[in-house]
Amino acid sequence: MEVILREIENALAARLYYAALLVSLSLPDICAALESPDGQTSSAKYKVWYDAWMAPLYPQMTSNDLYSLRCGVVHQGRMGHDRMQYARVLFTVPNAQGNVFHRNLLNDALNLDVIIFCRDMVQCVEQWYAAQQNDPNVLANLPRLVQFRPRGLSPYMVGMPLIA
Repeated sequence: MEVILREIENALAARLYYAALLVSLSLPDICAALESPDGQTSSAKYKVWYDAWMAPLYPQMTSNDLYSLRCGVVHQGRMGHDRMQYARVLFTVPNAQGNVFHRNLLNDALNLDVIIFCRDMVQCVEQWYAAQQNDPNVLANLPRLVQFRPRGLSPYMVGMPLIA
């Protein structure tokens, strides 16, 4: 998990906000899959993870809202989805004025700060992992998690760095 979470931080530092957001919105899927006996996720598992680990920080956003946002952003490149209670989500990014806007309702849109949101997601995943790292399903599924492998992955490719 550490590599994925650091990639989000690195993307934020490099001002690659869309990349950071894409990965952040995928984290509940990754965690839900790791917890699952079959190593698979689903919309229901995503929503359960959100309700358990992140919803207290975002009371104005339901698990259905976040899952719908994830579907819109990841699959259609849109900041809104028909199944959300908001017409769209507006993610603010750092600006010359130093303004930070987060968790605001603007007419029928929800405003979130992309850095705060991504860091909140990372923090929730860190808390989840600290609590679940010894879970038998997590231990069984972790070896298949996307990882940076500096020496390759035997028996496929060895001697060169891979993401595998």
